[in-house]
Amino acid sequence: MGIRALPLLIALAALLASSCATTPNPALSRWERRPGASAGEVKDNRPQTWSTDNARVRKFRVHYMANRTVETGLQRGRFFLPAIVEEFQRRKLPVELAYLPLVESNFQVRADSGHARGLWQFTRQTAEHMGLRVGMLVDDRLNWRKATVAAASYLDSLGERFDYNWELALAAYNGGPNYLDTAIKDQRTRDFWALKLRQETAEYVPRFLAMLQVARAKSPDLVASR
Repeated sequence: MGIRALPLLIALAALLASSCATTPNPALSRWERRPGASAGEVKDNRPQTWSTDNARVRKFRVHYMANRTVETGLQRGRFFLPAIVEEFQRRKLPVELAYLPLVESNFQVRADSGHARGLWQFTRQTAEHMGLRVGMLVDDRLNWRKATVAAASYLDSLGERFDYNWELALAAYNGGPNYLDTAIKDQRTRDFWALKLRQETAEYVPRFLAMLQVARAKSPDLVASR
């Protein structure tokens, strides 16, 4: 080997070592946070929300621990969740929101409540506001990929509107942002647990938190973490 070739070989060895050091490990969990989205960047002013443990949450947690509703939903959702989680992480939204279809549709793509449809249970008005097509021939609410992008965008806007207090933003997702704004103004509190809301909205947030906690307890391999 010539002396002149030695520096070139040293440089090549260094390049190969660098490449190996940065190559993703295929054994890493599919739930690993994408590069550039560290936990500190997540739009969440109340991260303690997701572990809330009060009587209203416990009531639903006991209910869902006693049946297989959550497990069934997660098994349906396992095909969609990697893409859903990625979309929410891309927007730096709490990954917990990716599991909102548990309470909305239990991950049934064609769920139809009569006034709302799809994985994210968009009403026609909200769907069209978010740019989804809703008609006799095409209903983008039933396209889980398009509906997921729209849901992430809508939740992001609700989060911003309610200062990334996700208890309030989730209540707004269910009851409507104008309804929640009025309740906050009239009752002079931004504490979700103190607000007097109609039953469906009052139960929506503790129900979802309970389902999320049961999911983590029963199927931790199907639940992403920050």
